[in-house]
Amino acid sequence: MTSTRENGLPSKEAGLFKQIVKHYETKQYKKGIKAADTVLKKFPDHGETLSMKGLILNCVDRKAEAYELVRKGVKMDIKSHVCWHVYGLLYRSDREYLQAIKCYRGALRHDPDNMQILRDLSMLQVQMRDLEGFVQTRQHLLTLKPTNKNNWFTFAVAAHLMNRYDKAVNIVKAHEDTLEGTPENDYEHSEMLLYKNMLLEEDGQLQEALDHLESCEKDIVDRLFWLEKRAQLLRQLNRHADAEPLYRQLLKRNPEHVGYHAGLQACVLGAGRAIENWMPEEVDEATEAKLKVLYAELQHHHPKSTVCRRLPLDFARDGAHFRIACKTYILPPLRKGVPSLFADLKPLYRSKPKAEVLGAILEEWLKSLEADGKLPGESRHEMPTVIMWVRALLAQHYDQVGESARALAQIDLAIQHTPTLLDLYMLKARMYKHAGALLQASECMNLARQMDLADRYINTKATRYMLRANQVDEAQKTIALFTKDGDQKSNLFDMQCMWYELEIGQAYCRLARTDASHYGRALKQFTSVDKHFTDIIEDQFDFHTYCIRKMTLRAYVNMLRMEDTVHGHAYYVRAAMGAIEVYIALVDKPKQDAAAAAAADESQMSAGERKKLESKKRKAEAKAKAEAEEAKAKAAVAAKAEKGAKGNKGKPDKPVDEDPEGAALASVDDPLEKASVFLRTLQQHAPKNLRTHTLACALALRKKRYLLALRALRRAVALAPADPDVHTATVEFLLEMDKEAAILPPTIARVLEANRAAIGAPPGKSLEELNKAFLLKAEGAPAAVLAAAALQLQIAPAQKDAAKALVTSLDPSKLSLALAVRAHTLLATSFGDAAAAEAFGAKVRARYPLADYFQPPEVLSQGIQDGKGASE
Repeated sequence: MTSTRENGLPSKEAGLFKQIVKHYETKQYKKGIKAADTVLKKFPDHGETLSMKGLILNCVDRKAEAYELVRKGVKMDIKSHVCWHVYGLLYRSDREYLQAIKCYRGALRHDPDNMQILRDLSMLQVQMRDLEGFVQTRQHLLTLKPTNKNNWFTFAVAAHLMNRYDKAVNIVKAHEDTLEGTPENDYEHSEMLLYKNMLLEEDGQLQEALDHLESCEKDIVDRLFWLEKRAQLLRQLNRHADAEPLYRQLLKRNPEHVGYHAGLQACVLGAGRAIENWMPEEVDEATEAKLKVLYAELQHHHPKSTVCRRLPLDFARDGAHFRIACKTYILPPLRKGVPSLFADLKPLYRSKPKAEVLGAILEEWLKSLEADGKLPGESRHEMPTVIMWVRALLAQHYDQVGESARALAQIDLAIQHTPTLLDLYMLKARMYKHAGALLQASECMNLARQMDLADRYINTKATRYMLRANQVDEAQKTIALFTKDGDQKSNLFDMQCMWYELEIGQAYCRLARTDASHYGRALKQFTSVDKHFTDIIEDQFDFHTYCIRKMTLRAYVNMLRMEDTVHGHAYYVRAAMGAIEVYIALVDKPKQDAAAAAAADESQMSAGERKKLESKKRKAEAKAKAEAEEAKAKAAVAAKAEKGAKGNKGKPDKPVDEDPEGAALASVDDPLEKASVFLRTLQQHAPKNLRTHTLACALALRKKRYLLALRALRRAVALAPADPDVHTATVEFLLEMDKEAAILPPTIARVLEANRAAIGAPPGKSLEELNKAFLLKAEGAPAAVLAAAALQLQIAPAQKDAAKALVTSLDPSKLSLALAVRAHTLLATSFGDAAAAEAFGAKVRARYPLADYFQPPEVLSQGIQDGKGASE
């Protein structure tokens, strides 16, 4: 931070200025402020001292004063690189990186070769992915100090990120040529060689990468990675005979590694790619025969390996062979009582014949155990716990194939056998959930939680089940058992507990259907997830220098690539879509509806009644304001108390949440613009998610941006032209175009007409014809029928009875629970036919007798009590 030019201070004050810089670097902020004040008494307009004092004040959380001083410092000495550098550091501390970059560039105009400023600038450039600028800055640093190895490798990484592999390889080679004698650090030298190998491989130079890997074998510290990479490169070069011994060597080290098995299978089959999870349709007789021989050999060499016995179940085509392999695999963990056994078998249920074989085996074993306590073909009596685990496994099988009643009957018998095993209660809760009995599922999972109050996993599961049943208050109390006392919400936010925020946010969305005040709470949770991902992006900042210094170059590049795609993570996608849906709901159901209804009621009142109502409203508003102020004050007191309890002397106070209930989030002036912010991120990072484009279309229609809606529809049609949601979005778009046809600008109208065929609606085809064609093509698929029926009501309201007949004709036995609920809701709301809805609900109850949605309130309440009693 020292100035490279005369700073206009006498020798005494110049010495004090150096002390200011030293105090800042050693975090002695009080001494630094005192020294700065001493200089400023004599030279109140000295720009660099003003800037340094501002920088120190920023460190003690006096930001307003800091910015004021630094701006004054720049004004007083606009040609000082120190002032501009400090200004950039201030912006960087507030994560305003673009402004910080401008300040750094301003500093470099006055001192273009300042190493510290160039390094700081390069960090911000890679953080903001200004890769071209990053390359230029790192090249400049390398020319200034070519003896620093970090400058070489950061320049190589910069070229790598720009996909300039040849240049990156040449940079690493040039640095290698400067090395003399034995490397000082074996690990760093090994990482440099492996990084060079990574560059060659990503450039498509597989043979060169293999030659390089073999040439530096003795210098590689990570022997396991060297073996893995050599085997992979040989396989990619179709040298399967050479790769096979390496994969066998790797399996000897770790026979449970599924990736090694996939590589070995590819070598044995001469395949171009390694497959970790086989599907029956991917296996022919010749393939199965080769794999059977391979795994008979592997099971002989690795008799204790679980994976060697499990993988043959994936590729087995012959029913008899699959049956034998299943029994061999299932029996040992069944006798040991492994609760996760069914989770391991669950992928096999993608094949219906295999699922039937599994069910037949378990039923046969249960029958034999009930008869004489032995398994078929076994001479010894089994332990008493075996029949309990067989029942549990069979219950999970029934649950998986949709036979909820039989599943619950078996799990109840297992609980009667061993009523103290909490895993059984967890399984029963899951079966209730799949049957649609969310309240009973929550009750049962909570009972399992009470059996082991120290188990955080079960506490988490109980919380999740409560939220699925919209029991928000109970869930908050339950999750608080494993948070720090007194500050549950803040603690969960600090822990980035995103699964909880998503679940409670979605619970609030469901509750908001009857009480719109919950929309703000839902937004609060979804935006919290968004903040977590922003923090994840920010957290990479400290690694830009650390990884280069520690020579973890491969991990660093992979981390940067991960950060570039982090917003495509399922958690963010769910949160962003949830927020968009809430903002759309806020537009579709404005608060004015309630006000209009109240106004209509008031018109029928007498003057005295109206006066009382106004008084009541004022009192309610005053009470709500007082409660908000009280909550804010309590939060401030709690934060202060927590700070005092922890002894955070000298640290800034934790910021108080000004909007704990999300009311401000839900009362924004332009909800659609807020939703657009989330949508743009989804369009960039989740373009293959169909829901991204259907939401984009819905949002654009509400904003009257018809070309944007058309673009979203074209993308959706390209992904899934036959999807019911896409068809719904298309018809709603065309309905809106017909309604707005008279006022559409001619240019937009021509573009829309020219693109009708691209969205599956050729010109000249009516909407009714389009809907019928979709229904015919869907061949009775329930989701398509429901979509077509709902649209038919919009297209031709006069044909309401025909549309309703489409819904009532659906066979409940072929409907998923979600589709059954949708059909019932459609009949009760859109069609407004309570009798038809009740008749349909009665038929669905026969298929889903436990589902909460189809239970009358008194039956539902009694069912919870019955479920509690059965569990007890």
